[in-house]
Amino acid sequence: MPLPDFPWRADTPAPRSRTPRLWITLVTAVWALAALYVAQAFLPPNVIKLPGQKKVHQVALAVAPQGWAFFTKSPREPVHVPFRQLADGTWSDARISPHSKPSNAFGLDRASRSQGIEGALMVRKDGIRWNDCSDASSAEECLKGAKLSKPVTNTSPAPSLCGRAALVEMKPVPFAWRDLMKGSHSIERAAVWDVTCK
Repeated sequence: MPLPDFPWRADTPAPRSRTPRLWITLVTAVWALAALYVAQAFLPPNVIKLPGQKKVHQVALAVAPQGWAFFTKSPREPVHVPFRQLADGTWSDARISPHSKPSNAFGLDRASRSQGIEGALMVRKDGIRWNDCSDASSAEECLKGAKLSKPVTNTSPAPSLCGRAALVEMKPVPFAWRDLMKGSHSIERAAVWDVTCK
């Protein structure tokens, strides 16, 4: 007895739908152009200038507001490195990071993440006094003669900066100048406080 002719049988040819190549090319070109305009809206100024780019920038901000900065911090931004004054008057780097070191449980202990927030809260206090460090060869040299800002209270639940503490702003050395300068960062300025911890 012959089997009924089911549409899913292996010997039945599958129905074919032909999409014209012109349509595929056109749709691909439109999506590539849209992606180029969105990417160009969020990139820093460069040599590429697209027609109507300024108008598209506003639309791109509304349609894709996160931009690339949502995913990562710019490597060109300055960093604030915490320092603590020791009993003998010398300064010591007080960073708990890097986050992946064994004392931070290879990144599982989040205390090193909170230190940046702690420093940011101190910088936002009134009465901060920045000392210019552009002529100093090291952070310690700059901190020796630095003038004090108004005393602050560290409100962090687990403070890492107490007593005489400082934040030194360091700027990454541009890649093109890496062979002209010692170290990976240049020292810009520093703020020093007498910090009271709760």
